[in-house]
Amino acid sequence: MNVPPVTGHPVPAPSPLLAQHTPPELVVFDVDGTLHDTFRWWAPILRAGLQRFAAARQMDLALPDDATAEAVVGMKDAGVWAPFLPEGHKDLWPELRATVLPMEVDEVSRGVDYLFAGTRELLLHLRALGVKTALASNCRTTYMRAMQHGQGLAALTDWQFCLDSPGVRHKTDMLAHAQAAAGARRVVMVGDREPDRDAARDLGWPFVWRSNTRCRIDDADLSWGGAANDLLAALRLPLLPH
Repeated sequence: MNVPPVTGHPVPAPSPLLAQHTPPELVVFDVDGTLHDTFRWWAPILRAGLQRFAAARQMDLALPDDATAEAVVGMKDAGVWAPFLPEGHKDLWPELRATVLPMEVDEVSRGVDYLFAGTRELLLHLRALGVKTALASNCRTTYMRAMQHGQGLAALTDWQFCLDSPGVRHKTDMLAHAQAAAGARRVVMVGDREPDRDAARDLGWPFVWRSNTRCRIDDADLSWGGAANDLLAALRLPLLPH
């Protein structure tokens, strides 16, 4: 891809690894906390689901505050659900998930745009530039379909991978499948949590951290605050027009 030089926007000094992979041929994005503002709805949905689960099980469960609820976003399976169950009952996490999941799907499928500001414009701009995009999320098929169709991410990205995708055991597999599908050599992973960083490192990719207060990742190749043009500038791609 012949990319004109970026001017008029501050460009952070790239890490050597990031410099080797820019401009990218493929960008893989995590979903929740990176492209999708899960925090606008997750905590109250989780609390309502916990109340429903507790009533059905006749259990006394403590309801988490927003920060405690949000701390699990981006984790995998038991890592999302077991923290809200008491000792001795952690193994009931699939039942808790089965209770809350339909509530999640209903929320993100009811016509409200929960993507972070600028996400749609960024993804459409990358497509116009010829940069391939993929999603890699530690969710299962039902939730991914809600993201694909309820939030429109299927139409905005080239590939979408989750834990139920064929040949996938973990996020590293998702990234590898995305790279193979794109036939790309210059690739970048963008995510907000440790599993995103770890998957990128497994494959020797640069990792862009969508900075947040739920974790701290000091070894990212770039810390990104969410503005589309900041990411584009760091990736040595033409900017969105103002």
